[in-house]
Amino acid sequence: MTKRFPVFDCDSHVVEPPAVWDEYVPAARRPWVKTQFHFHTDTELLSINGRVVPAARERSNAAEVGWPRWPKALIGSLTPGTEEWKAKLGRVAGCRDPQARLRDMDALGIDQVMLFPTWFVRLALLRDPEAARILVRAYNDWVDDYAAANRTRLHPCALLPMQSVEYAIDELRRVAKKGFKAAAVRPCFWNGRYPTLPEFDPLWREFEELGIVLTMHTFPSREALTTEWAERIARTRGTGQGLLFTDESVVYSPGQFVSNIVFSMEPTIDASESLGFIMEAMTWLTTVLMTGWLDKFPRLRAAVMESNATWLPLVLGRSKNFLDLYAFQRGPKIRDPYEVFYERCFIAFESDEAPVYRMWDLYENVGIWSSDYPHHDAEDAWEALELMDKHKVPEAVQRKLLGENARRLYGIEPVLAVTERVENHEPQKLPW
Repeated sequence: MTKRFPVFDCDSHVVEPPAVWDEYVPAARRPWVKTQFHFHTDTELLSINGRVVPAARERSNAAEVGWPRWPKALIGSLTPGTEEWKAKLGRVAGCRDPQARLRDMDALGIDQVMLFPTWFVRLALLRDPEAARILVRAYNDWVDDYAAANRTRLHPCALLPMQSVEYAIDELRRVAKKGFKAAAVRPCFWNGRYPTLPEFDPLWREFEELGIVLTMHTFPSREALTTEWAERIARTRGTGQGLLFTDESVVYSPGQFVSNIVFSMEPTIDASESLGFIMEAMTWLTTVLMTGWLDKFPRLRAAVMESNATWLPLVLGRSKNFLDLYAFQRGPKIRDPYEVFYERCFIAFESDEAPVYRMWDLYENVGIWSSDYPHHDAEDAWEALELMDKHKVPEAVQRKLLGENARRLYGIEPVLAVTERVENHEPQKLPW
């Protein structure tokens, strides 16, 4: 296969290495910070809020084995960490090594990428604002150094310490000076506060002022359970340990509710990705469309990430219908959700979302493609091109969906580095 235009991967991941804690956190604060939040895929334990809990479920094939040419059935059939898993899959080095990643991007048909974190999205669990500030700064500095390997192809997305609005604003200003184009926020509760509550308004105004893109990025929502739920799950599993992450309700989201319900019924089924991702994103978007929240910040640009895109027509339609039906309740007029979304927002889709291609006219100017590399459900640009051709998506629209929309969102100049599909490329693996 060949392609004639540059592809921008709007949502791809790094996987945080030990160096984030061991080199980028100031030495004097390192021991304490590690008690507040410490986890990477070289360890089996999670330290969170002064406690240490098993994290075997989190050291999974989800994080570092996403190579699109490995069949998903094969990835799912092998237990992470076993000798067979190491021999057939292992961990993709590009999640930590930018040079390995650039070689993988060449094979995947990806010219440019926006880099998102993996484990650090779970900082919503962290209670201490100072620990969050230190860790976020360390991560942002590390990912900025990672992207320095090729500034025209690798672009870092920042994290913010949402435990403190003041700290979040300070960090947003700092990364803006470093050239970051976007910052990620998870649509869930942070120390009991949802991102759309009024106390966060000064932060969104700072996004506007700096021209930074707000990326609402979902993530697995199975972390915090009440003691009652934990005991129920323990009984269902037939073991003495029902706690998946921590025994305190330090974060909650619609995705977590769905995941907890499914897991209490069938503890081998993890619904956090299949349902939780979608529920978090749908809830946030419906909320902001039906309350007029986006119009409080008229220059804010927002993107919905890693939750698929095929549900978008449903949310837009239902929001419009019920705003009309309950117009007598809402006082000042709230704008048409379709008008607001298409004016202000973007939504990420993945290569295998055929409904997006069938309804391409709905996504032509707001759809942005993502690979989710190196996670276990990763896809490449070549599959997207094949399916777009199959569904007769016009080439001009393909250009928008696979790159032009994302570059317009982020304000990044195009780079065409890959024109032909690389055959028989095997990704470099992390050593054991």
